[in-house]
Amino acid sequence: MSIIIIASDSYKTGREISEKVAEAAGYACMDRELLKSVSEKYNAPEGKLIRALEKPPSFMGLTSKLRNLYLAYIQEVTLSRLLEDNVVCHGLAAHLYILGVSHALKVRILSDPERLISEMTAQENVARKKAINLIKKRKALRKRWSIACFNMDENEPSGYDLVISLSQIEPDEAVKTVVDTVGYRKFKPMTYSIKCLKDKELAGRVRAVLMKNFSDVKVQANGSTVIVETRALKRDKQKKTEAIKKLAGEIKDVGIVEVHVFKDIFRQAVESDR
Repeated sequence: MSIIIIASDSYKTGREISEKVAEAAGYACMDRELLKSVSEKYNAPEGKLIRALEKPPSFMGLTSKLRNLYLAYIQEVTLSRLLEDNVVCHGLAAHLYILGVSHALKVRILSDPERLISEMTAQENVARKKAINLIKKRKALRKRWSIACFNMDENEPSGYDLVISLSQIEPDEAVKTVVDTVGYRKFKPMTYSIKCLKDKELAGRVRAVLMKNFSDVKVQANGSTVIVETRALKRDKQKKTEAIKKLAGEIKDVGIVEVHVFKDIFRQAVESDR
């Protein structure tokens, strides 16, 4: 069966729609409750996992290295659950890393602006004008976050199969639209799309292991073959390659490990200036 990925400009709205879609479609609903499992599996504080999903790196918050590690943990557990199909996923940024899986319907829900303003005035106890400015600021922050983490602007509509604005469409009608759309033939699991998801899940497991020691790795999988890209100085190339092959080779379902090491130009420049 298919997968439904829902993203929204309001976590509350997105969750409400996701739960109703799951009920109507007879699917399971996967939300940030999953972070408890991530926290237990990787001994990562749940609060920091949420911050990794919401905020770009900063001097006062998570570093880029730690944020990317936590996101790798979240992706690994999320992708493993998505393999089960028949699931609605929300609040875990899956719309940014499930690309290429054709049986995953990616939906963007845009809240009624007036409802957003009301929520903000209540939450922050501020006047309407300030609430509007806070909403604009939050949207800009999310854009910074998605570009920093996945090199994609999550506000860009072309990243979704379906965009629904609740300004004129009632939530129940939006739910019906999503359920009807996932029934289209093109969102049915096919051999290629199932393989694509399995490849992403295996790459996610390998990345989660490697990033504990190597924060700069990029991982892809094709069947049982895993391709890892990283950077290193010439003198460290062989040692790093062997370490990566050893770690990745011990992971279930991994057959061949290819490691492509590129010159670490930044580090080389730093050392040459000493």
